[in-house]
Amino acid sequence: MGYFWKLVYATLAIGIFAFNSEANAGVIYDNLPPITSNGGLDPVADDGPSYNSFSTGSSDLLLTDVKMLLQRSLGTPSHFTVSLLSDSSNTPGSLLKTLGTFSDSDLSISATVYDISVDSFALAANTRYWIELNTVPGAVSTVEWNYASSAAGTGVSNEYWAYTPFGGLTVTANSDAPPGPYQMSVTTSSAVPEPGTLYQALAAIGVGIFVTARRRMACL
Repeated sequence: MGYFWKLVYATLAIGIFAFNSEANAGVIYDNLPPITSNGGLDPVADDGPSYNSFSTGSSDLLLTDVKMLLQRSLGTPSHFTVSLLSDSSNTPGSLLKTLGTFSDSDLSISATVYDISVDSFALAANTRYWIELNTVPGAVSTVEWNYASSAAGTGVSNEYWAYTPFGGLTVTANSDAPPGPYQMSVTTSSAVPEPGTLYQALAAIGVGIFVTARRRMACL
């Protein structure tokens, strides 16, 4: 294969890869209000740890943000953790990353969207993950996670929610039969280079194709 055609195919490959990655980036799970209404809540002190699953699409992504519909009870404030877990046969798997430890005092006694910024954690394509809400070991958190009244929302169908009442894990497939899944959103970005860097690379390859074509024409 000549150098000219190698450049052409390289440009097409980069463009297709970038398009597919960008198409799969953004909000990949969202059932926060007003997409779905609140169906109730589970106190983590009694029913936790609590879990919600989400899945990636056909491209590798970077986890950048998680929002959860949380509140606290009127008990003595403590601390809670939010973590990212792997999947184990449609159940919560091993810990991948603790996204943060937070104070109950940061929460309202009514349902409020709590925003957790993530430092670009890599997510594999076509893979299920779990968000875990739990108390800090040795503490009793007053945090409560609100759940939806249905399975409506972006990326919600074919996922799962789980909790541990009386210490026994219960996993349920998301459905419109209440109680529904816990309410959260998951935002990602593309795992390919930033647009400016990508455009520079494409422009450089384009120039190379143009120069090569000019030389080939001059030799005819």
